[in-house]
Amino acid sequence: TISENVVNHEDELKKIVLGSAVSARILLHILIDKFQRCSNRTVASEILTEKKVETLLRQIVKQKFEQRIFSGDINDQFILFLSGEQKNHMEISYTKQQQKQRQKQQNKTQDNDAMGIFDKKNQLLLSIDTDNYFQYTLKQQTDLIKFSLNMPVSVPILTIIYEFGDKEHTINVFPTVQFLYSHHVHPSYVSQDVQSIVKKFTEPSKFYKQFNTVTENAGSGNFVDRQSKGVAQGRQIRFKVKMNKVRQSPQYTIAALRPGVFLIGMKDQFNIHDLQNHPMRKDIQYVMDDIGFVLYDTTASRSVDSFGPYFIEQYILMEVLSKHEVAQNVLDYYCGKKEALQFGVENYKELQGKGFICWRFLMNESATVEKDSKNETEMDMIDDGNPTKRSKSITLAL
Repeated sequence: TISENVVNHEDELKKIVLGSAVSARILLHILIDKFQRCSNRTVASEILTEKKVETLLRQIVKQKFEQRIFSGDINDQFILFLSGEQKNHMEISYTKQQQKQRQKQQNKTQDNDAMGIFDKKNQLLLSIDTDNYFQYTLKQQTDLIKFSLNMPVSVPILTIIYEFGDKEHTINVFPTVQFLYSHHVHPSYVSQDVQSIVKKFTEPSKFYKQFNTVTENAGSGNFVDRQSKGVAQGRQIRFKVKMNKVRQSPQYTIAALRPGVFLIGMKDQFNIHDLQNHPMRKDIQYVMDDIGFVLYDTTASRSVDSFGPYFIEQYILMEVLSKHEVAQNVLDYYCGKKEALQFGVENYKELQGKGFICWRFLMNESATVEKDSKNETEMDMIDDGNPTKRSKSITLAL
């Protein structure tokens, strides 16, 4: 039976782990050190002995095979703590981080293309009648289904308010209809208001014109001084998420329309081929993905304070949506080493690509330029004071 097999397993572990004085003491010290860090004072103050460790080992085995019954003593608290303080006591794990990593892996192995089961009130239904769907889709200009998937919804799915000193700015992100059919969206976003907006879609040009009218003041913060130096050295960028209906770490592309106004779509939705026929192609200034690669850019901006792929707003978005390391580096440098950051952008030749995703190349290139500039300055100073020394410096440099 299962009970007999579990008991045999307990005896085998006892023999292997506790049968040796060395391994028994190692396990005892591990448990003592771990329990002392517990926030539960009862667990933290409990004095462990070799006999208690043997009992606990047997309890762990029973718990692992779901054969354990609550004992009503300190062992219940031990098991709770070793289970990562999960209320259901389902699994023994020596760290909470291991449980998080396992859950994350389980999430990754699920079908990422499957949409979550939304309640009927949050389901978005689109349909069209046609006699020959194949012929209907041959002409992209008249394919309303494809147009509808690309169209933006004029209700923000993410709103961020951030501050530079006394100035407050707003970032609004609007989703495409296709993005709403992904597993990256909270069902509550697909409200009756959103559904009514989508169902009114009949003619693409009119719909996008209406979208621009509605979102004209979406980035309603103070953008007057966006070309200025921005935040002073050593200050923090304070930002708060006012509303977010996007799940953590989505796969997406961001299309930037203007400061504070962005569209979020699926991973390959704003590709260079579809943009040629997109009704908003004249409004989209640049496109970046969730990693930070610049897929499209018409701004030619090389400033962290002006609208473009190096603009600080893009990396605030990345920090909120993806928790990307590049975004954190940019924000840290912007607050503490802004001049070095801007110097790097201005001197980066973009041979390896655009954006701060090329952080290593960008910063290394700027460091080389800065070093060469210092050497030239040093040579000029030597030349003014002593021509002989200058010639020696040049010789050594060669």
